[in-house]
Amino acid sequence: MGMTEPPATFGCPQCWPADPEAAWKARASLTGVAELVDDLHFIVTILACPACRQRFLSVLEEEVDWVDGDDPQYWSVLPLTEAEVARLLPPTAAPTAAQLNALGPGRRSLRRDYPKGDVQRFYWAAGLSIR
Repeated sequence: MGMTEPPATFGCPQCWPADPEAAWKARASLTGVAELVDDLHFIVTILACPACRQRFLSVLEEEVDWVDGDDPQYWSVLPLTEAEVARLLPPTAAPTAAQLNALGPGRRSLRRDYPKGDVQRFYWAAGLSIR
């Protein structure tokens, strides 16, 4: 396997378990590596597993409706290759939505949707779809 090929698998059972809800719970044990975007309603960070050092991109999008504070929140967590981490880390400019959406096409990503006045939902998706 060449140096430029991404690994076939990502993470370990501790940080990237098979069940999406368990994977969301595991996100809490990840440590911060870099904050790429810190807007009030759009936060993009790189996190790492303390066990296997796998890096993840975590994206929070919050839709503000200025009504009652129960704003919808959409989270995405995508495992990153070392090359992707190197391209994203500062001093590189903050990534655009298009640059984020181009990461890991087809790669399994974790989603947590928490729509207004509804229950949260955890599920697997592919890549990122930042609005």
